[in-house]
Amino acid sequence: MHLGWQAKQRPDAIAVIESGGRTVTYAELDARSRQLAAAFGLRPGDALAIRMPSGAAFLEVAWAAQRSGLLYTPVNTHLLPAEVEEMAQGKQLTAGPMGDPAAECVQVAQGLAHYGFGPDAVYLSTAPFHHTSPLVHCMSLLRLGATLVVMDRFDAAECLELIERHRVTHAQSVPTMFVRMLKLPAARRARDLSSPRVVLHGAAPCPVEVKRRMLDWFGPIIHAFYSGTEAYGFTVIGPQEWLAHPGSVGRAGDDVRIVDGVVHFGENTLGDIGHLDEDGYLYLTDRVAHTIVSGGVNIYPQEAEDVLVMHPGVADVAVIGVPDPERGERVLAVVQPAADDVTADELLAYCRERLAPYKCPRAVDFVLGLPRDPSGKLRKGLLRETYWRNHETRIV
Repeated sequence: MHLGWQAKQRPDAIAVIESGGRTVTYAELDARSRQLAAAFGLRPGDALAIRMPSGAAFLEVAWAAQRSGLLYTPVNTHLLPAEVEEMAQGKQLTAGPMGDPAAECVQVAQGLAHYGFGPDAVYLSTAPFHHTSPLVHCMSLLRLGATLVVMDRFDAAECLELIERHRVTHAQSVPTMFVRMLKLPAARRARDLSSPRVVLHGAAPCPVEVKRRMLDWFGPIIHAFYSGTEAYGFTVIGPQEWLAHPGSVGRAGDDVRIVDGVVHFGENTLGDIGHLDEDGYLYLTDRVAHTIVSGGVNIYPQEAEDVLVMHPGVADVAVIGVPDPERGERVLAVVQPAADDVTADELLAYCRERLAPYKCPRAVDFVLGLPRDPSGKLRKGLLRETYWRNHETRIV
């Protein structure tokens, strides 16, 4: 399983289709990566950083590094040069995303084959390559001979259009992308979605109602996985299994333990709060870092976010703890409205109808938009900083 083997067997097969329509064959991708490898002048074990937009050129550089035995680290294109330099001085750009990129991609290719990925697969990559999972999946799928449709940034309507136009068979997404697709007007959702066979999602727990609606729309083809960049811990769950255990991220192995509410894989933790049911299925509650402590009570904001995001008047939402002189923190919903007439009282009542009052926000702030990275992940720390700036460390 190697790019060179695919290029030899199927030189004219399409390896990459960029969202703008440009295509690159396996022969072209292989030849360009060989040329770059020769031009690097580096030795096996050396490291490099890749700071480029997602697309065929990025994959050419990554393959040049991989076939040369180099470690490589994808770098967010939004970072300023000074920030990249600071990372380099701190040795953050020397280890590669998984330590041994080639070995990791071979391993992922052998898992992916289980889902029917192969030369006939057309895979839609929806997130930037500076995130580990999209890059590893795309590098792995090139070993299997698949065709990659690469989005340079996610747009819900464009995503559906690309699925229809290129007869996409497989895709990977995150729950935020599901929400954005579900909230499109009916006319923009009216696409031929008969070609997808498998849709994978990860990166964050998916709200149960969102997952149910996606299964109703796309059919029983949506599979979830739970893991981390740290490369330890892994669970998967298929659609039928999920329907029997809604909200779960899969059956946990023998190495999974819950210690003080925190999920541990052996001696390691990804920083998530969760629990196991009587059948051994793992459920995630929230991130440890996002826990709100209000009046001595732990509140997990994801529960309120999962409720509020399904309100038709909400385009996006984050629930955070903000300073409170009596309770230490109070629960606030920061909302990007989808309608001009939605009110704070309406949203608070909607939440209280579905959750215990102590879990619900006490107030709502309306904003033009929330800070999310190109993959859709909420930068909650940045949002909290705007409310905690000039305040002392929170009271517990």
